[in-house]
Amino acid sequence: MKILLAALFCQLVFCSHLTAAQQTEITGAVAYTETMQFDYRKDGIRNRVQFWLEFKGSPAVGKAGDAGYRPESGAIYYYLVDMDNKKTVDNWLMGFSMMEGPPPSGPYPMTGIEIRANQATFTAFGMKWTVIDGGEGYAKDTVKIDDGFRKREMKLYGGDFKIVDAEIEAHAAYQDCVKCHEEPTMAMRAKGGKHNTVGCGDCHDGHPPEVKEPYSECMDCHEPHSDEMTEDACSQCHRAHTASEVTYAYNVPSRYCHACHRDAANDLSASRSKHSDIACALCHQEQHGASSTCQYCHGGTHPQHVMKKTDICAACHHTAHDLESGRTK
Repeated sequence: MKILLAALFCQLVFCSHLTAAQQTEITGAVAYTETMQFDYRKDGIRNRVQFWLEFKGSPAVGKAGDAGYRPESGAIYYYLVDMDNKKTVDNWLMGFSMMEGPPPSGPYPMTGIEIRANQATFTAFGMKWTVIDGGEGYAKDTVKIDDGFRKREMKLYGGDFKIVDAEIEAHAAYQDCVKCHEEPTMAMRAKGGKHNTVGCGDCHDGHPPEVKEPYSECMDCHEPHSDEMTEDACSQCHRAHTASEVTYAYNVPSRYCHACHRDAANDLSASRSKHSDIACALCHQEQHGASSTCQYCHGGTHPQHVMKKTDICAACHHTAHDLESGRTK
């Protein structure tokens, strides 16, 4: 059955509805094929059909033994839609499948369910699923499946699915803003970090044109990394709707980096090498945590087999922040 499902999962669509009670969950129905003709009743008539999967899953709430604890719950059901006769058919695989255990329609368990903002991850049919709710409809939705051999992104044919993060959806003001501001809302849900725990109205006070600048300053809630940083310094590396992602331009002042990376800054300042005069952003380009390779600047100073790995360079030259200690060996 797993092999059959893996072959059919190459095309995927989600469709869902919010429940009345806002809880953290993924819900929906899946059409993973276009309409096709198939004699599923074995009566010689090839009806127009689509094949569907239905999802409903929620992660655990709290810890076992604690008050209010709710265990993880998730299942997938497998069915066919007869387009000609306008009906849903459960267990249509009876007679086609030789598998033992649950009937072909399921339930099949979803396990390891995690939901953060608009993304859900879980395991089903021995494969890892990553689902991103891109908003209304399916055009911006993303579904990826990893079977341990390769990752596949599914082509979507229609419908919609909904991922609900209760912490976010609890803010009524957030829901009102979504109606007109879908793009920043989706960015916020994907990369908003701890900003997802507040409502839009907590940072945006009023609305243009009545209010010219309808947003709070970063330092109304956050302490600067150093005393010399002003409000303008925040936007050099951070964006409110994508707070979990730190990005910056090539000319961001190195002193902004030094506030959090003091040890590296001290080593670099004490070094007598040419690296001490280079801005941090020239080696750590665009995204926080990124590093250029030694070859990016130094080319082929040594034979290719020596230059191909940064750790080989470090064996003789120590670190890029402290080249001097490598020279004393």
